[in-house]
Amino acid sequence: MLKYFLLAVLASTAVSADADVFKCKGADGKVQFSDTACKADSTSELMPDRAPVTQQQSHEAQQRGQRLQNEAAALDEEKASARAAQQAQQQRQDSEAVKKSATAKISDDDAEAVATCVKDVERRGASQNVKAEMIAACRTAGSAQRSSGISSDAVSTCVRNVERTGASEKDKARQLALCHGGDVQPEPLPPPKPHPTTVTSCDKANCWDNLGGRYNKTGSKLIRSDGKVCQLIGNLLNCN
Repeated sequence: MLKYFLLAVLASTAVSADADVFKCKGADGKVQFSDTACKADSTSELMPDRAPVTQQQSHEAQQRGQRLQNEAAALDEEKASARAAQQAQQQRQDSEAVKKSATAKISDDDAEAVATCVKDVERRGASQNVKAEMIAACRTAGSAQRSSGISSDAVSTCVRNVERTGASEKDKARQLALCHGGDVQPEPLPPPKPHPTTVTSCDKANCWDNLGGRYNKTGSKLIRSDGKVCQLIGNLLNCN
């Protein structure tokens, strides 16, 4: 409506004071003002004579028309900005909804992977301590399967292969947790067995062992450098 009013104002000031002004209404209902007769398909109405328009009045009318035009443009720009902001907000909401849905699916898949790992470990005949350790290791099953890209079919195949082996129940529990991507820590190595100390050579006063240690002879006994008393049994040393 503001645009139509603007056109009417501009039309009314565009003609000279002594020219006839025709009000034309087209078939679509739009009204136009002209200094020439209306077209055949329009209704025509001759506007009554008006008082002469001064140059100042014409200038003011043009300024009013320009101001109205600027206001209409500003209003259109404001509406366009509001629509763009609304669309951007809707896109953000849609993106967040997609992310939440994807996160929820990952969480569900991880929980299912952990539960399956725990189930396979629990049905083995290992000790409760071993089961507790492997169940704790199962907490990484979901994330490990996602990061490695291993499929559920591959996990199932690994589980079947483990169950067919003749390994101990303890080893099976550990291997099953590994099949699912469990964070299974390596078993600690047993402490190394001490190597026997043997005498490799002797003279009248001293003896030496296979590690380079020296012993002083005192009768039938040998005194090690740290003061330990050792007995020689064959070529083996027994130190208290």
